[in-house]
Amino acid sequence: MNLLAGFTPRQSGSGNLGPMDSTTCPLCALPRTPADTAGLAWSSLHERDGSLTWICPTCTRGELWRIEALLEVNAPSAPAPLRLAA
Repeated sequence: MNLLAGFTPRQSGSGNLGPMDSTTCPLCALPRTPADTAGLAWSSLHERDGSLTWICPTCTRGELWRIEALLEVNAPSAPAPLRLAA
């Protein structure tokens, strides 16, 4: 196999879903179907460990400013409980 310098071959994902690492959106758990792999609606997030995470169209729109600023996109967490005023 002849590879250009600096080229890393893409790792195939699971099953018949094509080249992808995650099969659900990490933010809302929407499943990514084989039909989604052909379109451009899902955005890819390249992790530091080399894996790919796919974000659904709705979450991409909601987190676009974080994606464009190269900030970490985190799954939403539960809000902190309210404290009673003293």
